[in-house]
Amino acid sequence: MDRTELQAKIDELMRHYHDEEIDGAPYAQAMMELTASAQE
Repeated sequence: MDRTELQAKIDELMRHYHDEEIDGAPYAQAMMELTASAQE
């Protein structure tokens, strides 16, 4: 995953959280998974 793709996924995740489509715990879990996958 390149930086642009990662940023797009993070932006989408943040939008879901802002629109209250997901709660804090699932948001945090998804964010951790995204950042971990980018490090591999």
